[in-house]
Amino acid sequence: MLRAALTSLILVLASGPGVAQTAPEISPELQALFAAVEMEENFEILAEIGLEDAVDLEETLFPGRGGAAWRGILSGYYRAAPLQQVFVESFPQDRMSAAEISAATRFFASDLGQRIIAGELEAWRAISDEETETAANEVYFRMLEENAPRIEQLTRFNEVNGFVDLNVSGALNSNYAFYRGMSDAGAYEQALPPAMMLNEVWGQEPEIRRNTVLWLYSFQVMAYEDLTDAEMEAYIAFSETPAAQAYNAALFAGFDAVFETMSYRLGTTAALFMSGDTL
Repeated sequence: MLRAALTSLILVLASGPGVAQTAPEISPELQALFAAVEMEENFEILAEIGLEDAVDLEETLFPGRGGAAWRGILSGYYRAAPLQQVFVESFPQDRMSAAEISAATRFFASDLGQRIIAGELEAWRAISDEETETAANEVYFRMLEENAPRIEQLTRFNEVNGFVDLNVSGALNSNYAFYRGMSDAGAYEQALPPAMMLNEVWGQEPEIRRNTVLWLYSFQVMAYEDLTDAEMEAYIAFSETPAAQAYNAALFAGFDAVFETMSYRLGTTAALFMSGDTL
């Protein structure tokens, strides 16, 4: 039961330490980069999808005992602005030089970059629908069978960026944070030893990896379907640059903090409903 709930958090979007009262200052150059990649829209989607996925945990962990109270608490957690604040606080600005920020901004602000961002946002919203996700999976499987050139491109794209491993690592950390939240809030008769939680989380790794690969490729097939092969090659070439590598590393650091923070909060709140101690 708990394993199924934690696995569902893979693509949920949630996060780590708490939300501070004031966000750190970010440079105008970094603000321009965030604007180019539509960061605010990313967090609007993240909050919307994350809320719906989190609400569904009631059915698995404490059926019929959450209702409006559970959704109300989660609605307070899944708000775009506070989640983005956690991201900004955790974004390691010193990992990117001014030249790297400028290069990344130029790429994403270009015509190709804007089409890439638009495709990613549209696909992310669309694939949150179960039927759409199933259809996207079928397209991906068909392309695999046909040995479509785009699959080879996406494989190189994911390898260059380390997307599979980064997403799997983030999911494992989020699941561990969920366990910690559950344990700290008294979901079990005795607090779970860290080693036990780690063993349980690592036991989920093969399934998480399979689910990650399927979701990631299905999403990318949708997101980049309007790109020509030459344009996809241009995106891969950019991904190999120091600017893209630095941005990618900083981006995942920021989002991992968000996911771990919210996963811990979900765990502590779920534990209260499981024990009957509603808020």
